[in-house]
Amino acid sequence: MFATLRALTDAKMEALVAAAETLAREIAAAEGLALEIAYDDIFVTCDNNPEAVAIVARALDAIGVPHGPFSLPLRGSEDFGSFGKAASMALMMLGAGEDSRALHNPDFDFPDDLIARGAEIYMSILREILG
Repeated sequence: MFATLRALTDAKMEALVAAAETLAREIAAAEGLALEIAYDDIFVTCDNNPEAVAIVARALDAIGVPHGPFSLPLRGSEDFGSFGKAASMALMMLGAGEDSRALHNPDFDFPDDLIARGAEIYMSILREILG
């Protein structure tokens, strides 16, 4: 059996993992089953640093790119949380538009026009950081 576990914080993930392991062990013992637990693709919580978010917001404002915070956390399996353990970070997503196929949809066709816009955004962020 394979399972994907997701939580909004590392502490909640630790509790969820402990609960899942306990349940699996109880079921295996009750049914006389062998149990082996292994983990792949472990991701830590991706917490945006408020100062980094402010830098990105000012950079976006400087070039007139609309932005705003999400009202709910995203539950994607992002590996960017590891960056936040080593440096101040802000995860920013550059959308392809509401009429675009979802990113992992086989019919997704990356809109090449986003490359120039993305480069402009990153240059504005660098200008904000470097002054």
